[in-house]
Amino acid sequence: MNFLTLQAADGASATICDQGAHVCSWIPAGGREQLFLSRTSAMADGVAIRGGVPVIFPQFAALGRLPRHGFARTSAWRLLRSGRRADGTAQAVYQLKENRASLVVWPQAFCAELSVTLHGQRLEIALEVENSGDARFSFTCALHSYLAVADIAAASLHGLQGLRYRDSVSGNSDVLETADALRIDGETDRIYSGVPAVLELRQPQQSTRIASSGFADAVVWNPGLDGAVKLADLEAGGERRMLCVEAAAIVQPVRLAAGERWRGSQTLDIVLTDN
Repeated sequence: MNFLTLQAADGASATICDQGAHVCSWIPAGGREQLFLSRTSAMADGVAIRGGVPVIFPQFAALGRLPRHGFARTSAWRLLRSGRRADGTAQAVYQLKENRASLVVWPQAFCAELSVTLHGQRLEIALEVENSGDARFSFTCALHSYLAVADIAAASLHGLQGLRYRDSVSGNSDVLETADALRIDGETDRIYSGVPAVLELRQPQQSTRIASSGFADAVVWNPGLDGAVKLADLEAGGERRMLCVEAAAIVQPVRLAAGERWRGSQTLDIVLTDN
C-alpha cells in the first residue's frame, strides 16, 4: 500500500491510498479532519479500509454474485497524474482496468478512473467508467463517504423528506421519509432513490453541503452501537463519530454498451457556523 498526499496552494490537503484509490484524509484550508478513519482498520494489502471514501464498484453490498461491495476497493489502482494545478487546486487521477483477478469474478473489460480535486473548503471525487469491451454490461457503485462528526447525536441530515427508501435494517423495501431532518439514534442503513442534487449535514459548528451528479441514489449508514460491536475493524465508540452519506447508483444499475462511458461525482463543501 502506498499513500499520496495532495496539497492545494491554500493548504487544503488530502491523503490517498493506491489500494482502492481510497481517500483516507481530507483537511480543508485552515480546518480540521472531515473524514472518519477507524484507528483499528487493518491497513493491509487486500483488506478493505474502514473509513475515508471507499470506492464501491462494480457491485454495491451483497446485491449480486460478486464479493461484497465489489473488488475496486481492495484493488491496486494506478496513479496517472497528481499535483498542484495553475489555479491552485490540487488533483490526483487514478485508473483501474480489468485484470486476471477481476475477470475471474466479473468477466468484463472496463476502464475506471477516479479523480480527487481539492481547494479551500471543497473536495470533489469523481468516478468515470468506460466499457472498453465489445459486450454490454451493467454495474452498481457508490462513493462510500465516512463523514466525521463530533457527536452523531447532535448531527442531522437534511434534504431527504418526501423520498422513498429501502430499509436494510427492517427489511422494508418502500418506505416514505416523512422527517424534515434525519437524526441517527440507532442502526441505520437506507438506500434513498431519486435524491436531490444537494443534501446537507448539519452540526453545531459547521454544515457540510453534499452535492452529487450522475448518482440517482444516496445511502445513509451508521451501524449504531449494536452493529458497531460486530465490526472488528471499527474502533470503540467510532459509531458516534461518523455518518456515511454515499452518492450511489443502486436502484437502477448503470448500463453501458461497448464504448460508452458514465461519470458520477460527489462534492463536499464545508460551511462554518457561529453556533
